[in-house]
Amino acid sequence: MEVLNDRRDIIEFANSAAQDQGIENCTIVDVKTNEKGEGYLSQIYMITVKDTATSKQLDFVIKSAFKDDNIRNYSSIARTFLNEIYFYTDVSPQLQKIEIENGISPTHFVPKCYKVSSDDKDEMLCFENLKAANFEMFDKSLVLDDEHVSFIFTTYGRFHGYGFALKDLQPEEYVRITDKIYNMYEELMTKPDGYFRPYLKSLSILVEKYLVTGEDDELIKKYEKYRGDGIADIFHSVVTEDCDYSTILHGDCWSNNMMFKYETNNNDKKLIEMRLLDLQLMKTGSPVCDLSYCLYSGASKSVFDNLEKYLKTYYDSLSSTLHEFGLNPEKIFPFHVLKEHWKKYARFGMIMALMVINLKCTDKEDLIDFTDDFQLDMNEQEMADFLKFNEDDFKVRVKELLKHLCEVDAL
Repeated sequence: MEVLNDRRDIIEFANSAAQDQGIENCTIVDVKTNEKGEGYLSQIYMITVKDTATSKQLDFVIKSAFKDDNIRNYSSIARTFLNEIYFYTDVSPQLQKIEIENGISPTHFVPKCYKVSSDDKDEMLCFENLKAANFEMFDKSLVLDDEHVSFIFTTYGRFHGYGFALKDLQPEEYVRITDKIYNMYEELMTKPDGYFRPYLKSLSILVEKYLVTGEDDELIKKYEKYRGDGIADIFHSVVTEDCDYSTILHGDCWSNNMMFKYETNNNDKKLIEMRLLDLQLMKTGSPVCDLSYCLYSGASKSVFDNLEKYLKTYYDSLSSTLHEFGLNPEKIFPFHVLKEHWKKYARFGMIMALMVINLKCTDKEDLIDFTDDFQLDMNEQEMADFLKFNEDDFKVRVKELLKHLCEVDAL
C-alpha cells in the first residue's frame, strides 16, 4: 500500500466510492499502479476494497489527474478530465435515457463509473475494474485482425447510432448536450507554446525521411501538402470543421483505449464484448474520425485492403440501431456519404495513426510521459531527433498506410 502513502486523497475517494456502493466497513486490501507510458494524461490506481464485516469486495480503477502545475498547464489536463467527467455525468445518462424511452435493450459501451471529482487539482474518476470481469487489453505490439476490426466497427456503429438518434429525436437536447463538449483537439492545436503542433511536424519530417525518390514518387507528390505546417493545418481543419452528419464521437480510438472479453471453448477464443475507455478527447464530428483512427492506428495493409467490407459492417450496425429507434438510416447518414466522408476525414485517422504507430514502435524504457524531465519547448526538428523508436518497423507500417490511402484516394 506504500504507493498511497502520499495520496490520502485517493484513499478517501476510494472509501467514499465504496460507501456509495454499500461497503460501510471499508478497507483497502490491494493497490497497483500503471506502468510508465500507460498514463499519458493521468495516474491510474487499481484498488481492491473490502468490507471487513461482510467480506463484500469491489475492484476499482481510479484515474487521477497530475497535480504538478507545469504538467497541468502544458497539457491542459484539467480540461481533459472535465471532458471525460462530463461524458459520464451528462452525456452517457442522456444516451441511456433515450434507450429506455424507446424500449431498447441496454447496450454497455463504457465501464461503469461509480464516482467523479471535478475539484481543481483533485480531478478523479472511479470506474469498475473491467479486468475483474475478465476483460483484457489488446496487446499493442500486435495488429488488429479481421475479428477485432469487425467487432469494433460494429460497436462504433451502435455507439454513433445513439448520438444520431438523440440528434434526430430530441434536437434541442442534443444541442444542449453537445454544446458543452469541449474540443480538446482544437485546444491542443491552438495552445500557445503547446507541444502538439511541433510534434505533428516532427512526425511529418520522419515520414518524408522514409519516402524515396524514384521508388515512392506518387506518395511524395500526394504527401507534399503535409510538409512543414501543412500536417498541422490539415489536422486543425479536420478537427474543427462543423461537418454535415456529425454525431458524438469517442475521440481517442486506438486499441489501448478499448478492452475486450472473450469466450473460450475447446481452445477457440471468440470475442464477445468490448468497452470503450478514455473519453477525455470526446468530441462531435464525422463518424469517419473514430473509424479511421481505430483502423489505421491498429491494423495492417492486409486489413486496410478490406475497407469496403468494414464500412458495410459499420453501416449494417448503424442501420440496425437507427431502425430500433424508428429512424431511416439513409436519411440520417446515407452510406454514400460515409464513403465520401472517408476521402476527407480519414486524414484525421492517418495523422493520429502516425503518433500511435510511433508509440508502438518505441521500447518501454524509451516511452515518454509527462513525468519525464525533458524539454517541453523543442521545435519540430529537435523533437524528431529526440524521439527513440524502431525506425525499420515505423517505416514499413507508415509506407503501408500511405500506399493504402493513395489507393482509396484519401491521402
